[in-house]
Amino acid sequence: MLYRRLLGSAEALQKIIDIIPSPVFVKDTEHRWVLVNAALEEAIGRPRTELLGKSDYDMFPPEEAEVFWRSDDAVFASGQTGENEESFTNAAGNTRMIVTRKTLLRVGAGPGTSFVVGVIADVTSYHEAAAQSRFLSHHDVLTGLPNRVLFQDRLREAVGQGQRALDQIAVLLIDLDGFKAVNDAYGHAAGDEMLRVVAGRLSAVVREGDTVARLGGDEFGILLRGGPAIESAVQRVADTLCMSVAQPVELGGSQARVTASVGITYYHRPETAPDELLRQADTAMYSVKRSGRHGHRSYEPALELAAGRQLHADLHQALERHQLHVVYQPLWNPPDGELTGYEALLRWAHPHHGAIAPATFIPIAEESGLIAAYGNFVLRAACRTALQWPERVRVTVNISPSQLASNQLCQDVAAILAETGLPAWRLELEIAEQRGGASQPVPFEALQQLRAAGVRIALDDFGTGPASLEMMHRFAFDRLKIDGRFVARLPEDPRGHAIVACLINLAHDLGARVTAEGVERVEQAFCLMQLGCDEMQGYLFGHPNAPGSVL
Repeated sequence: MLYRRLLGSAEALQKIIDIIPSPVFVKDTEHRWVLVNAALEEAIGRPRTELLGKSDYDMFPPEEAEVFWRSDDAVFASGQTGENEESFTNAAGNTRMIVTRKTLLRVGAGPGTSFVVGVIADVTSYHEAAAQSRFLSHHDVLTGLPNRVLFQDRLREAVGQGQRALDQIAVLLIDLDGFKAVNDAYGHAAGDEMLRVVAGRLSAVVREGDTVARLGGDEFGILLRGGPAIESAVQRVADTLCMSVAQPVELGGSQARVTASVGITYYHRPETAPDELLRQADTAMYSVKRSGRHGHRSYEPALELAAGRQLHADLHQALERHQLHVVYQPLWNPPDGELTGYEALLRWAHPHHGAIAPATFIPIAEESGLIAAYGNFVLRAACRTALQWPERVRVTVNISPSQLASNQLCQDVAAILAETGLPAWRLELEIAEQRGGASQPVPFEALQQLRAAGVRIALDDFGTGPASLEMMHRFAFDRLKIDGRFVARLPEDPRGHAIVACLINLAHDLGARVTAEGVERVEQAFCLMQLGCDEMQGYLFGHPNAPGSVL
C-alpha cells in the first residue's frame, strides 16, 4: 500500500529521479517531455519549466530532433530497449556526444498510457580523449606538426597518386646545424622554443596543401607536390627556408641562431619506393653537412659513392669511440598481459650525421668484416643486461649471415654465456630466412649445436623469402617471427588476414611459437589474438629503449 502511494505521488517520483546523477527523461507518444530530472536540466542548460510539455523540435536543431524522434518511434513500435549514440546542442550552443538508453514504459491500457524512458550518459570526454590520442599518434607534441608516421603515410599516398597521375613530388629533409650548442648553452626549454620557432618558419614557406613534419630531434621533413616546373619551385623554397631558419631567435634575453642543411630528392621513376626517396634526401642532406653546412643540395647518384666511403671509414672507429649502443624493444603476450622478452637492437650514433639507420650500416659492417666483432658486442651487452631482468624474460639477438656461416659462432656464444653467467635458455638467436636461405647454405649443424646447448633459435621475417619451407623442414625452430609487412595489412585486408592465419597455423602444426612484428594498432593486436598469435612486438607495445628505460 505504501509502495503504491509512493509511486503514485508525482512529487515523490520527482525526488527519486532527481537523486539519480545521470540525466533521465520520460516522453509520451507525441514526443513531449513529461518528466525530467535535475541532471537533465543541467545537461541541456534549461529549467524543467521550459522543457515539460515541449518536444525535441522546440529545443534542438531540426537535424538533431529528427534523430531523437526516430529512435523514440523505434522503441514505441518494437517495445524493445534501444541504445544509441547521438549528439545534441545545449542552451549554451555546445555540442555534446551522448549515449541514450531508451525503454518502453506502459502504465495501463489504451491511448496515453505508453511512454519512453531515457537515461543519458555523456561520452563527450571519451570522444575528445580518443581524438586527442589519434592526433598525438600522428603529430609531434612539441610543435604540433605531423610526425614521422604521418609524414611517411602522406609520402606513400603521394607516391601512389603520382604513379597514377604523373604528379611531381619533392622530398626535403632538414637538419638543424648548431642546435646542440643552443641546447647546451641555453637549456632544453630554450631548445624546445627554438624548435617551435623553426617549425613555424618552415610552415610559412610552403603552400597550405604541402606537408611539414618534425621527424625527430632537430630533423624536419617537407613534402611538396607540383607540376612539371616543380624543381625550380623547390629550389626557391629551399633558398627561402635556409634564409628564414638562419634568422636569430630571442631566447632568454639573448639572440641564438641555427642554420639548416637541406637534402632534396624528386620522384621521377614509378619504381622508386617512398623509403628510397627518404634515403636519397638523407644522402643529399649529409652531403651538405660534409660540405660546410647551411645550404641545400639535390640528390644525385654520385653522392652515394662519397657517402659510402666516409661511412666505411667512420664505422671502423665507431666501436672504439663508443658510438655504438644497444636498445631493447619489448615482446608481449597480450592475452596474459605478460612481458616475455626484449629484442636487442644495435644503434649507431654518428657524431656528425646523428642516428645512422641499421639498414645503412649493417651491410657496410658485413662487407668490411666488422660484423663478427659488432655482433659479439651486441650479444655480450644483451646477456649482461638480461641478468637484471626477471628470469622469465628472455633476450633475443639477431645473427647476421656471415656470423651464422662462421665456424666461430658456437664458440663465441658459449664463451659469452659463460662470461656473463646468463642461462642459455634465456637467450634466443634470430636468423633471417631471406638471407640465410637465398644467398648461402644454412649451417644447420651449428644451429643444432646451439640448440643442444639450450639456446633458442628463431626464424625472423618469416614468409618473406623463398627458402622458408625448406629451412622449416630441415630444422625445428623454436619460434617463427611474422614480418611486419603482413601485419600492416590487418585487419582490413581479407587476403592478408588469410595469409597470416595460414602462417600461424603452419607454425603451430610444426611445434613453433609465433611472434608478430610491427604491431602498431589495437585492431591489429585483437586480430592477431583471435588468430592464436603467441607474442607480439611493435610500437603499440613499446619503442626500442636504452637499458635503463626498460622494465
